[in-house]
Amino acid sequence: MPNSYVMELMSQRKKQIKGATMNDNDAIYSDVLNYFAAEFDALEERLKTGALDDYRERVLVSRKIGEAVNLLSPYVRSDPRARHLVRNAEALKKELLSVRELMVKQMLQQKEQQSLLRSIIERKKPGVGETL
Repeated sequence: MPNSYVMELMSQRKKQIKGATMNDNDAIYSDVLNYFAAEFDALEERLKTGALDDYRERVLVSRKIGEAVNLLSPYVRSDPRARHLVRNAEALKKELLSVRELMVKQMLQQKEQQSLLRSIIERKKPGVGETL
């Protein structure tokens, strides 16, 4: 989630803000909230589909979410939409940093490997009357 995009969006619109009405400022604010909402939804989808299996990547993504939350936090008191967005981002961050899913997946992989190894060993065992 590039903060540079948000900064670029804000700088492009900054020129318009000086002579802008309140509705224009609201539109800019809404654009920024929509951007963060879309990014958080995309990250949640990636997490659900298993695209974020690497824990290192999860930590990096959670840091980016933390930066976004810091940018949104001044608006939490005055705007329910920002408050909802920050709450969802914090929950997503907590889910990203949870190792429970990774451990369960790793245990399932180990069980599959063990059963595969057992079946290979069973195939290699000589039957009755056979020699090695």
